[in-house]
Amino acid sequence: MPDREMTPQEAIIVLDRLNTDGRIEVNRDELRAAVRVAKAATNKQIQALPKSIRYSNGSGVVECPICGESEGVCNWEPNYCPNCGQALDWSER
Repeated sequence: MPDREMTPQEAIIVLDRLNTDGRIEVNRDELRAAVRVAKAATNKQIQALPKSIRYSNGSGVVECPICGESEGVCNWEPNYCPNCGQALDWSER
């Protein structure tokens, strides 16, 4: 595989090739890259608590715990960061 990130679509193709009863040739580097992409996508589905940041003047922001996005927090979809797609858990807010 070239020196670029594998796309989620490419990872699905690689992983779909494993869904067989027959013998297959496996490119281990390609398989490792596909597993990394699948793992990253799966981890984004596990809800994370947004970080609360309080400033000395009493104001504060809420930011994504993964990418640090805090712009337009009030415009975020209820459960996902608009920047990285991380699932967010607002239960403690």
